[in-house]
Amino acid sequence: MINRPTFSIVTSWYNVVRMRFAWREAAENWLDFLNGDGQLVIAINTSDDDTPRIVREWVAKWQAEHTASATKIDVIDIAIPYTDPAFDGKGKAAATAAATEPFVILLDCDERIVPSMRRKWNSMALDLERSQYEAFLVPTIDLMGDEEHYKADYTIGGKWYIHRNLPYLTRGVNVHARNPDGVTFKTDASDSCDLIHNETGTLARAGSILAPGLPHFLTVPQLESGDVPFVYHLGYLDHEQRVRQSAFWKPVWEQRCGQTKEEPVTTLETLAAIPRYRHRLPSWREKR
Repeated sequence: MINRPTFSIVTSWYNVVRMRFAWREAAENWLDFLNGDGQLVIAINTSDDDTPRIVREWVAKWQAEHTASATKIDVIDIAIPYTDPAFDGKGKAAATAAATEPFVILLDCDERIVPSMRRKWNSMALDLERSQYEAFLVPTIDLMGDEEHYKADYTIGGKWYIHRNLPYLTRGVNVHARNPDGVTFKTDASDSCDLIHNETGTLARAGSILAPGLPHFLTVPQLESGDVPFVYHLGYLDHEQRVRQSAFWKPVWEQRCGQTKEEPVTTLETLAAIPRYRHRLPSWREKR
């Protein structure tokens, strides 16, 4: 029985320097959450900019400034071709395979986790260990607008953020979404990042940390102030970044399913239609 859970936060990055992702803020946030233990795995996938060098230089600088920290930071190079329809999922599978701690948290560059909620994540991990499940679905709070004025909503049901570090679990396309060609897949049934059993391709056994029916009655402030862990998704805050992302993902979706998938783009018109109000300081920026 684990008394104090430790986590491997894993992520897969591609050209994060050229795409101007806020990767430093992301890594600092995750390391603040780990708070001196656990592991951060950064898998750098076939980047053709300066991402590998710049990220490694930053990691070395962070480690030199935090010599008392026992958190392991592992930067690994992987080579999944950009033309592979499952490019994203295979990158995350490689990052997951490098995890060494009992519990794995998968995050993207535009996702933040609240450091002061570490005890709640600890409790959730212990509940997961005692449960019949291999993973828990954790709510996502989506922020849309800009840094000063934005609206917030959350994903009912949540995403596969946390799972037990079991040797047969990986990321990929679930068996029911795979096309007969063995390469492409049904994008309405998978994004290539499903948590699956590596031999059968079946989905991991996952339970929601929210009680049945509860998501329909929670507001974002209630979720933020309650006992339920969650993850912030910032992908819709930056208009220019969203346009860059859409341009990046369009050919990927075409490779995956043989047809164009229209990614929702945050336009100036949609931003103008957002009810404007000042939100409090985002809690992922609160220091311990």
